[in-house]
Amino acid sequence: MTELEYFFEGENGISAVYQLICFGAGEPWKIVLDGELIGCMEKWQGTWRQQSGDELNEDLLIGITKHIDAQYFNCLPKEICSRWPNLVEKVVLRSDTAYMIICKEGISFKSFQRIFSRFVPGLLKDEWAVNFQVFNHDFSDDFSLRAKPLVYKKESFGWEEVNR
Repeated sequence: MTELEYFFEGENGISAVYQLICFGAGEPWKIVLDGELIGCMEKWQGTWRQQSGDELNEDLLIGITKHIDAQYFNCLPKEICSRWPNLVEKVVLRSDTAYMIICKEGISFKSFQRIFSRFVPGLLKDEWAVNFQVFNHDFSDDFSLRAKPLVYKKESFGWEEVNR
């Protein structure tokens, strides 16, 4: 499940906090205001559309969709594929904390495991740990990795890695 908060200031100057909830990859986003479901929306072939509920204010709808699209969990699959284009076939977003990765045929899966485990924490930008389930091309071998984003703190003589 992925849950976001979106702050919106209406034309009358009144602010509202909307909860945006998605229970799984490919599921529609639920729009909740003050604990009440006011609508559902999904992205279909690159275009957002409202599925249910009263028609939302256009500014609100645009703001919500931009907020969802701007989240890093939407970008990470592309970054992983572009980082390892000859090794990764597909990255599937399961939630903002879980991804499934399928490798290409003909690679050294054990070598990829070492490389991926070492370098993927550097790609993470959100503050929470992310679970990766990585499979070889025919799903006959796999590994799991719980990766925490790298955090650095300024030291008097350089940057030092901090473990969370």
